[in-house]
Amino acid sequence: MASTVASKTKPQATDTSDVSAQLELIKADIAQLTTLLGQLTSHKKDEASARVKQGVSDLKNTASEQATYARVRAAEAGEQVQDMAEQYYGQAEDAVRKQPALAVGIAAGLGFLVGMMTTRRN
Repeated sequence: MASTVASKTKPQATDTSDVSAQLELIKADIAQLTTLLGQLTSHKKDEASARVKQGVSDLKNTASEQATYARVRAAEAGEQVQDMAEQYYGQAEDAVRKQPALAVGIAAGLGFLVGMMTTRRN
């Protein structure tokens, strides 16, 4: 009976040391996984940061291009308006020279209408 108790005690000691060794391996694996996960997270963060920076840069370039395009279009529109104004001014000047009495009559009539509208108060 003493040999039975001794045989039972010895395997338990071996089992405990095996479990301890396995726990140490698991701890080392977890530490290694934690390190790898930290590196992966850092790498993904760097990638995301680079993508955001590239997106901002692209947006700035697009905005700058659009602003330049708008300036060019505004300058062209301004030139067109100036050309049209000069044309109409020339036409009005020719009309006044050809029929000065009519021009004076129209100006007087418009002056009268503007005066009536500005002095009317209800």
